[in-house]
Amino acid sequence: MNPLAQRPAALWRLLLLLALALPQITKAQLLPSVALDSMRTYRSLERALKEPDQVYRLDLSGQKLKELPEGIKQLKNLNSLDLSGNKLKELPAWLAELAYLQELRVSRNKLVQFPEVICKLEHLKRLDLSRNALTGLPACMGKLKELISLDLWSNDLADFPEQLEGMTSLRFLDLRAIQFEQHEMDRIQELLPRTKLFFSQPCNCGM
Repeated sequence: MNPLAQRPAALWRLLLLLALALPQITKAQLLPSVALDSMRTYRSLERALKEPDQVYRLDLSGQKLKELPEGIKQLKNLNSLDLSGNKLKELPAWLAELAYLQELRVSRNKLVQFPEVICKLEHLKRLDLSRNALTGLPACMGKLKELISLDLWSNDLADFPEQLEGMTSLRFLDLRAIQFEQHEMDRIQELLPRTKLFFSQPCNCGM
């Protein structure tokens, strides 16, 4: 058979395969970090909701939010969410519905209690809670098996439960601008032996 005559048939087979694969491509998915970094960042929730299936990165930083807009729940493909520089005192339970979230930034807000809903984000890799007023970490953080980077710089932390040793993928933990005695710094390092820890100078808080 003439090779040229075979091309239309081959082309149709290719188009059929693409048609079958397209629904899978458009489903919610966890992106590799390189792919995620190349995705467009939406800076308006209103605009994002016009094409929710296309939204992988959403930046709502500096918008004076006192609570999280429920419209975010519609962004089933969301992999990265930036809420920095708002006025949030808590995070809603429905945040756990964002099953593919792997980057979450909530720095410079008004959090005092650690939002335990974060412990349900099993694919979380980067978490920034710096410059809040957190007083302790919950035991459930040990469930964050994929967490690589955790920024807690400038909080009021005093409670580091033993269960934190469950964060076996953690490689960077920023605890600067928090007062620790040397023995507590040593204990945290023992809990996370594979983690690079960043401390300020130890204090003589008990003296």
